[in-house]
Amino acid sequence: MKRIVFLFILLVLLNHCSSDDDPIITPPASVQSPTSEPEPEPFVVQYTLTVTTSEGGSVSEGGTFDEGTEVTITATSNSGYEFIGWEGSDSSEPTLTISLNSNITISATFQTIETHESYYSSGDIVAIDPPVFFDRSLTVYGIKLIAAGAIGGQLAVPDTWIYKTAQVFRLLMDPEGIAIDSQAQINMIKVLKGEIGWHQGYPTGQRIAYGGGNEYSPNFLSDQGRLSYSGLEAFQDALALDDMVWYKNVDSRFIGDDDIVEILEHTLHTIHRYGVRGGVEGSTAALNIEAEEEDISNTEIFFAMKEAYENGVYGIEGYGGDINNQDAWPVMLKEYQYLLTFGMWEFSEFWEGGSLSPEWNDNARTPEGIQQNNPLGYALYNTYFAPVVSIPSKEVLRSIFQDNDQGESGYTSD
Repeated sequence: MKRIVFLFILLVLLNHCSSDDDPIITPPASVQSPTSEPEPEPFVVQYTLTVTTSEGGSVSEGGTFDEGTEVTITATSNSGYEFIGWEGSDSSEPTLTISLNSNITISATFQTIETHESYYSSGDIVAIDPPVFFDRSLTVYGIKLIAAGAIGGQLAVPDTWIYKTAQVFRLLMDPEGIAIDSQAQINMIKVLKGEIGWHQGYPTGQRIAYGGGNEYSPNFLSDQGRLSYSGLEAFQDALALDDMVWYKNVDSRFIGDDDIVEILEHTLHTIHRYGVRGGVEGSTAALNIEAEEEDISNTEIFFAMKEAYENGVYGIEGYGGDINNQDAWPVMLKEYQYLLTFGMWEFSEFWEGGSLSPEWNDNARTPEGIQQNNPLGYALYNTYFAPVVSIPSKEVLRSIFQDNDQGESGYTSD
């Protein structure tokens, strides 16, 4: 009986242990941590912005920046200058924002502010050191006056005559003159200064000496004489030079009107050649008298001169008498412009006896006479000369140039 009971209990226990409801416990699996490299730092592309400036202003700095960075730079003008643009960008604004996707170099550009006063400047006499035949200079309205010292056996040109010459140039370029085109006259002064135009880089000079070339030993106007004065040739080669203004010209009668003719003729030669040619649009070609360099037989000024000659207005016997002599054309044309101007101004009264016949016919001493007898010259003057060359007052001229070297210049420097 006991044996049966034991077996029964054993069977019950076995059935209980194999029940599907009982959980099966398994040991946890061990977790292995894999060995791995650290994530690399991201690669950053950088570019350099280089910022420079011309004279006349400053700019904010550049530097090295990450690709795509937007950098703002600003150009600031100094007093008397204005910002005109960037080299390296089409923007005309002084503040510029740049997105850097490459190395960039950019430069701010400034220029002096053009004012009325900046071109009509009047300097004072300064020493040329060392002297090169000329020992003093004065720059007025873009023209550098150079005066001979005591050299070559001749006396020095007095300062008073330098000031009188400078004052004449101011009268000829008076911005308040009748019919003056302000911008065209400023263009003329720019040409005179050598800033623009056909002799760019060579500022205009006006030589002033005593008596005449032969009064100097050696004559500084001759080829050999010029080389005798140390440094003179190189000094003159740096300037655009035409004619001479003489103090006490060897032909002078020491009469005020003689001085007026002397100084106006030669200052006009300088202004006509090196300034008027370039003031008004189209004048560079129309007024070309540089026959040594190119053909000028089809220019407006040549046609006007030829018409004056053919109509008996302009006599050229003093220049060889041959209108087809190309070598004489520059001198003929230079003189023609001066005579045309005197006629248009009705200034023939300053000539001895009021006439320069037969070089200039008495029928062309007024604008009406020129219009009738030299219409091409009349049109030429009104188109190219009248807008830029002021007519000086006869009364003022006669107050400056009086008999026996009297009269005050009235010149004052800035």
